[in-house]
Amino acid sequence: MNTKEYIESGILEEYVLGTVSPQEKREVECLSSIYPEIRAELDTLSAAMEQYAQTLRREPPADVKVWLLKELDFTNPEPETAQGTPEPPAAAITLPEETTERPILPLYSKEEKDEIDSRPTYRVTWLVAASLGLVVLVFAYFLYSQLQGSQQTLSALRESNQELSDEVRTLRAKQLQDNQTLAILKEPGTRVIRLNATDSTTANLATIYWNASTGQVNLEIDSLSRPPETQQYQLWAIVDGKPVDAGVFDFGDGVRVVQQSKKFLKADAFAITLERRGGSPTPTLSAMVVVGNVKT
Repeated sequence: MNTKEYIESGILEEYVLGTVSPQEKREVECLSSIYPEIRAELDTLSAAMEQYAQTLRREPPADVKVWLLKELDFTNPEPETAQGTPEPPAAAITLPEETTERPILPLYSKEEKDEIDSRPTYRVTWLVAASLGLVVLVFAYFLYSQLQGSQQTLSALRESNQELSDEVRTLRAKQLQDNQTLAILKEPGTRVIRLNATDSTTANLATIYWNASTGQVNLEIDSLSRPPETQQYQLWAIVDGKPVDAGVFDFGDGVRVVQQSKKFLKADAFAITLERRGGSPTPTLSAMVVVGNVKT
């Protein structure tokens, strides 16, 4: 396995960001346990991601703690009576010396006194609960803000990683085409025929790599405009002054070299016309876009 190509594919970055599929996740974990190079690259990416997350961490404002401590008031208020006024001290009762002794009745019943005694406790409990609720609310808002910032950062990293992955794929496709062209040029007997535009107002260009020994014809598209869906480009070989069909071809993004199935051991020139889809038995001269002569 080519570990360098696997590392450069971008799948390790997607694994660290958590955007891979379950199958890709298992694949990365399996390969990282087999190949030390992949394990080392994965550890480096994980450490870089953790360091980046640490730079985004924010501590809560220091004045929040001071404000909360000021809000927490645990002092016991003065007990109040049922009418909302402080309980007056009991007045001294003077009894006549010879009167019959009677029991002193309390000012409040037991239930009323228990209710009055419990009011300060309820108030303190309510203050504590309200203060704790406020602390939880402030902390929850702080966590929410941090989460929103982290999600935005993660989204930006995913977009950047996707752009890098697309760029790597484009560069690899271009490298593959260049290697293919170089391999064709290295073949003995290969000749290069430049096809220039028939109309000076256009920038249509193409190159033919023709091997007279094997008859193989390879077409490299330098700059041809994309034809409509109803039309198709057709290559022609001029043999003894007569045009011979060399086949139709399509090209898309990232496709530069087209290998034609028809072979020619002899040719005086090559040309490309724009015909209806499927090709034409004879070339439409008015629709010729590029042409080039074989130099002897």
